[in-house]
Amino acid sequence: MRDFYHPSLAAKEAEIPHILGLTASPTQNNKIGALETIEKNLNAVCRTPRIHREQLLQYVHQPSMKSIFYAQNLSRTRSLALQSLSKVYAELDIEQDPYVIRLRAAGVNSKRLRDTLMSKKTHSRDQIKSVLTVANNVASELGSWATDYYISSCIRKFGTHSSVGLDSFDFLEDTEKRYLQKTLAEVTCPPSGDSLIPGDLRITPKVHRLIDALTEEIKDGFSGLIFVETRASVAILAQQLSLDPRTRALFRIGTFVGTSTFDQRKSKVGELSYTDNQSETLDDLRSGKKNLIVATSVLEEGIDVSACNVVICFQKPPNLKSFIQRRGRARQSKSTYVVMFEEGTDSAALHNWQKLEEEMKQKYMDDMRHLEDIYAQEDTEDDSREFVVESTGAKLTLHDSVQHLYHFCATLPSVKYAELDPIFMYEGDAGDKKGVIAKVVLPNSADAAVRNFQSSQSWKSEKNAKRDAAFEACVSLHYSGLLNDHLLPEVGLEEAIAYAAVEKRESLVTCADQLNPWPAIAKAWHSKPTIYKSTIQLRSDRGKAADMLLLSPCVLPQASSIDLHWNARDAYRASILNGEQEKYDDAKVVTLNQITELLLSSIYRSRMVPTRHGFPLLLAPPESTTDYSKWREQVTGTNRLYILLQDMLLEDVGLVRDMQQNGLRYIFQGLEDRKTVSRVISSSTSGKESSEEECLHLKVLKLPKRTDFLHPITSIEAYRSPTVHASLPADACEIDNLPFAYSRFAMFFPTIMNQIEISMVTEHLCKNLLSAINFQNTELVTTAISAPSAQYATNYQRFEFFGDSALKYLTAVTLMTQHLNWHEGYLSSKKDHIVSNARLAYVAREVGLDKYILTKAFTGHKWSPLYNEDLLREQPTKTRELSTKVLADVIEALIGAAWLDGGHEKALICLSTFNPAINWLPLSDCQKILASVITPIPLELFPSHFTHLEDLIDHKFSSKSLLLEALTYPSHVDSIATPSYQRLEFLGDSVLDFIITTKLFHHHPSLPHQTMHLIRTALVNANFLAYHCMSNSVSLHLAQPIEDKSTGIFSTVETSVHKSIWHFMRHGFSAGVGLAQDRCLTRFTALKSDIAKALREGTTYPWTLFARLDADKFFSDIIESLIGAIYIDTSGSMPACEAFLTTIGVLPYLDRVLAEKVHLLHPKEELGIMAVDEKVSY
Repeated sequence: MRDFYHPSLAAKEAEIPHILGLTASPTQNNKIGALETIEKNLNAVCRTPRIHREQLLQYVHQPSMKSIFYAQNLSRTRSLALQSLSKVYAELDIEQDPYVIRLRAAGVNSKRLRDTLMSKKTHSRDQIKSVLTVANNVASELGSWATDYYISSCIRKFGTHSSVGLDSFDFLEDTEKRYLQKTLAEVTCPPSGDSLIPGDLRITPKVHRLIDALTEEIKDGFSGLIFVETRASVAILAQQLSLDPRTRALFRIGTFVGTSTFDQRKSKVGELSYTDNQSETLDDLRSGKKNLIVATSVLEEGIDVSACNVVICFQKPPNLKSFIQRRGRARQSKSTYVVMFEEGTDSAALHNWQKLEEEMKQKYMDDMRHLEDIYAQEDTEDDSREFVVESTGAKLTLHDSVQHLYHFCATLPSVKYAELDPIFMYEGDAGDKKGVIAKVVLPNSADAAVRNFQSSQSWKSEKNAKRDAAFEACVSLHYSGLLNDHLLPEVGLEEAIAYAAVEKRESLVTCADQLNPWPAIAKAWHSKPTIYKSTIQLRSDRGKAADMLLLSPCVLPQASSIDLHWNARDAYRASILNGEQEKYDDAKVVTLNQITELLLSSIYRSRMVPTRHGFPLLLAPPESTTDYSKWREQVTGTNRLYILLQDMLLEDVGLVRDMQQNGLRYIFQGLEDRKTVSRVISSSTSGKESSEEECLHLKVLKLPKRTDFLHPITSIEAYRSPTVHASLPADACEIDNLPFAYSRFAMFFPTIMNQIEISMVTEHLCKNLLSAINFQNTELVTTAISAPSAQYATNYQRFEFFGDSALKYLTAVTLMTQHLNWHEGYLSSKKDHIVSNARLAYVAREVGLDKYILTKAFTGHKWSPLYNEDLLREQPTKTRELSTKVLADVIEALIGAAWLDGGHEKALICLSTFNPAINWLPLSDCQKILASVITPIPLELFPSHFTHLEDLIDHKFSSKSLLLEALTYPSHVDSIATPSYQRLEFLGDSVLDFIITTKLFHHHPSLPHQTMHLIRTALVNANFLAYHCMSNSVSLHLAQPIEDKSTGIFSTVETSVHKSIWHFMRHGFSAGVGLAQDRCLTRFTALKSDIAKALREGTTYPWTLFARLDADKFFSDIIESLIGAIYIDTSGSMPACEAFLTTIGVLPYLDRVLAEKVHLLHPKEELGIMAVDEKVSY
């Protein structure tokens, strides 16, 4: 209306629509003056109809108001049913409750059982208690007869409903239903009778007075409404009126309580109202079948009800809205609106509502009404000033500038005891010729450069001056980058929209399959390349095991040594050493393929195709072997033992194959003495005969089936591993010519090949995506991309812990530097977006990091040799499902790896790789920028007592204004426009986190990441920091005047006062802050000795004591803001920040935690562990 309708109206454009509005009550928030606002906005005038007014009044009538008073209920007649029900409830045995019995059957140690026994809250008890609660209210409002009727009706209703199994009670177990029926049967309910007598003492004076009022109003065509508060009262009062001899013949009574649309709503035994056929009740009222409805407030509005001539409020209407709406139901001619009051109570509310309504009517009944003089003056001033952002078309006018400014201030970081609204001040009066000038001051959370503004000119009214000052502020905020091009405070709106879907992080996403480097190796063989030799050295504690040559068409990355666990006793270490290179030779390559086939087939023959060659990596005996063809001939095939004995070749025997068991393989251990064996031989006379003869036996050990040599053998595997030597007849065995050392190498080769694959994946990542970082230690990268699911010797978890903190620290410093005028709210929002797992996971997929993440565990169980022909065959694109948490973790781990490889410089390069949109400046540049914008303050304005604080924290500030800022609460205002501590607290939070993280990460011996998490959580806990803020104090010597009472003469006395860090916080005498400090100080005084003892010598972290301390956030904020201030004051010196943390006791406690292994697990986490599968509710 403001931006389009009214400008078009002023321009007298054609076809501007006229607006007709209809309202029953033109008020907003009960304020009469709001009527002019409605008229102005709609370009309309509020009027009651004048034409046909007489005809209108024939159908719309104002009821006469009537107040009736009733005597206080002093009757001593008590409900026998209520007394009995109270007694039954009081004597309930919780141990007999079906719910408790069911819990006991589940186990006596159940937490739920203990809680139930303490609270005595069960479904059955709650149902009985609800009846008792309503019954007491009924007794007070309606009397003992109504109470007896209510209780007996509830018991009867429940017995009927539960016996037929109605769904309304299906939340109760059958045992609970039977228990309720049995318990309620013990309640004595006297017969209430089917009639009442006038003056019956079982009815309250209030009900008697209601009956009198009804009988006074009865006449032909009577129709009435009675409003009561509760659903139960509706049913009971209707029953009373239908039985009382004074009313039962006069009124045809119905009830209306509305219906619940909540499907899961549970019925209650004490719910007496019936909601069936309620629409028929209203129809009956319209048709005259019923002439009196008892209803709850649901009938006040929204339901078409015929006009009544009597409306009675059994209780006082709760507010003006109910008062007007209920009265609106009495629209018949000469109708009456009755409100009931107890004698002696204040009925002034009724008169106040009537007075307010009269004022409202007077406002809109006047035929001619003029605006106030002040509005007339405003209309004469030129208020057409506007500011338009060309890129978006967003427009700021004087009319909406105040709302824009309030919106900006509302987005400032909220604090508990500080107002965020802008403060407007005025110079001059509206009646003066000089006019009014407005000034506006924004909260100190905003940057000092955009905190004070004034109107561009003087105005005739404060309202326009205020708009002008707000206009100036908004324009400046926009040019400062604090309002975006949409003139909204959401900085980075476009970026937020772009990543809106990302922020809703899915748990699993489809990613590229793990990179397979072998097709590239296979392709290289086809070009007949130079062949590169590497030596694989296999060593054990017993010395040299075997050396093999590894030949490839390219230089293999230098892989780290590989630990291979042969069995529970023996372990080997494989080292790959790059060697020389030689020209490609077809014949030699063929021989090498044959040798590779020979070696691998000794173990994996069943998984190979005979005579099929073309392996990506080729194997050969050591360099000492010059004739590969001859060597191959020597080790091919098998021999009998007697041949080996003849040639004396038992020193390097190959695998033993038991031909009686289809060539089952054994490891040769030596020869045994001759043994007698039974043999079956053929005979020409008798067919088959058995004979005995002596035969040489072999001592052997069964070849293990183990394929996973990366991990130490488990106890189960050790139990299953063959350790007992077997004895085989020599003439039933064949022995491989290939020495066992080579067969054992073949068993290790899949594991070695897997490690080479990992090295190639790492190398590919370092040479492509991470090339700018120039990693020197690529093993760090391998660790950073190894997910725990891969089950390698190391994984990314420790690196992720370190990298997460480094990311937050570098992001905080960068944002502080690049956005010098951003308040903490903007900074935190931007940082949270940058470091969020959702964004990191999105970036990981965008840059292609997902294909490098190692997630597959290698076991070798189904390993089979690779062939170049298969590798070169085009394969369909494979994908895998990865957790978005894993994707984010890998980026954080790589940041940590980069820092470990080359300090924060390489970490910043890593950040630039994954987030190039941000200008990641070197830390030294950031620190210079932060120091350069510090506004120095004159020494005379620096509080002298702050020097004692510098002594307390053992740091003398070069820039005193930093110390002032670190201790300025958002509610404080001073003449030098000191900012609040919130920006420094934002920085200090990240610095503190990084200091603790760094110390934990570099601790020796290395700590598991779970342990580091526990320790860091305890050390940065808000109550832990608050305790140190309150416990560190300095003694101040003050001179105080003391009066001599006898002489009246004052003298000066030196006194000593202890001031803690928190005492130096400046909060502008905020009553809220002061009260919070006093309350926390009381708790601290009671707990400090226990906390100090726990931190000094306790074996567990005092979580419970800190929870009882329950310090306000500003106590811990001060510690973090001081860290931020020291960081900037010392140009980013971490040792200076650590010195402060040492002085106040944070780091000494860290040292004790590490040295004495203090138990840090939070009680809630311990309870969760103890509960196992049980759900823990608080």
